[in-house]
Amino acid sequence: MTVTYVKTELAPADNQLAAYIYFTSDTPVSYSYTVLKRTTSPTSVDFSYTSDLIPDISQTIRIPVIGLYAQYVNSVQVVFKDEAGTEVFNQQFPVSTEDQVYDNSVIFHLDIEQTDPTLFTSVWGNSWLMHSSGRGYDQNGDLRFYFLTVYNLQPLRINNGYIYTGSDEDMSWYGRRFFKIDILGNVIFEFNMRDSDGNRYSNTHDLVWDSAGDIYMFGSDNPNRITNTMAQDAWLLKFNDQTGKMIWAKNYTSEYSGSQILNNSTANDVHLNSLSWIESSPNNDEAVIVHSRSTSTTFGVSIDDGSILWVIDTGNFNPQFPANQTTIHIDNSGITNYENGAHTVCTTSNSEFSAYIDPTVGKFVLSVFDNRSCLDTTENPVLHPMNDGATTDPYSTYPARILFYAVDLAAKTVVEIHTPIELPITPIVQWTDFMGGVFDHDDYFVIFTNHARSLFISDVNSNMIATIYDVTSILDGVPQFPGESYRARLFTETELSDLITTASITVN
Repeated sequence: MTVTYVKTELAPADNQLAAYIYFTSDTPVSYSYTVLKRTTSPTSVDFSYTSDLIPDISQTIRIPVIGLYAQYVNSVQVVFKDEAGTEVFNQQFPVSTEDQVYDNSVIFHLDIEQTDPTLFTSVWGNSWLMHSSGRGYDQNGDLRFYFLTVYNLQPLRINNGYIYTGSDEDMSWYGRRFFKIDILGNVIFEFNMRDSDGNRYSNTHDLVWDSAGDIYMFGSDNPNRITNTMAQDAWLLKFNDQTGKMIWAKNYTSEYSGSQILNNSTANDVHLNSLSWIESSPNNDEAVIVHSRSTSTTFGVSIDDGSILWVIDTGNFNPQFPANQTTIHIDNSGITNYENGAHTVCTTSNSEFSAYIDPTVGKFVLSVFDNRSCLDTTENPVLHPMNDGATTDPYSTYPARILFYAVDLAAKTVVEIHTPIELPITPIVQWTDFMGGVFDHDDYFVIFTNHARSLFISDVNSNMIATIYDVTSILDGVPQFPGESYRARLFTETELSDLITTASITVN
């Protein structure tokens, strides 16, 4: 048996902290690699991956290596094993990133406060902290992922080992182009952002997939022509995720006729911003869950045509929505704390709430990043009509918190079921009128406050496992582009492994 090294290729696509290492073999083999921890830091961590057996020996084996350190001569240890699991090759290869150039906003090391060091090790594990501007950090706070192109990784969603990203040519939050890519940054294909009538859309905010693997995303009219009949961020778009072809496009502007919106929203801003999915309901209707920031409404839609199946007035100021369709209105009297301009209103599978979760009968729990975006001194929402400009009424943004709502579609009720997660207010008040989010991480929550630039790992009872106070860059009190980040969350070890496996499949 002979395994032969061919060459190393640094940053072959957009991820600058990645490489291909090429080999040939005359028999089927599997491989593993380890990016050895940096010798300049005693707390640095290895990053490893193990492949399945590669039976086809006719092709060159191209190993996608991710997790290199920036500005450093990395050592990558590669091991091959035969079909019986016997080691047949073991060698270290230097991969230098010393000559790479980074923009001024890059933070190379994050200071992570391990509030509970024992739990931190097991909870963070081999995950990476990723944020929307294309940077990723390991549990030591070291930069291990860096996209050179200013992609807009706004959703931070992964599906079947692929990353989904909008372009950012306009230096804005709207992707005029949208791509399916692998972890190295290779483009698999570009989505066709036009419908059958030739209307063009830009992507923004969030993504979700249904049981058939079709993908849903939010869109805005492109170019953005905000009017009373074509509101901003009011489209839901459905695509075939294997081809990038649009299946249907649904606009909800007319359903928001007569709605009130938060006073820090411009006229005609529906601002759909969160997507999740439930497998069934009492009527066996698979549904996509949609949330609107400006109106603080949450509703389920049919995967067949986008029609509205049920509605929750989660902000308690738009009971008339939808204006033109008869649908189920969920009784919201069981909510104590109504959300205000929330983000990531998505289903949670935290075991604390298992008694409230049974998708076969339409029971699920929403975790809500409550921005508390636009409130008066008595913490009531400050509003103006959808079609009008903002008023001069004063308002404030209060510290963000996490809320939990249990929904029972059969009973047509929603109930707040847990004390909100409150975030530390020292040394920094955790406020963010726009952006930020909360995501499940096993039985914990990863919480990101955009304007405060902080990230927390918390249990359901506000016990902090870890805290980072400077996730993104700032200069003279001003976030530096891409210093603001729409979202940040942990990519789990399983997700990272899936991303590498898929990158292996898509080569050759």
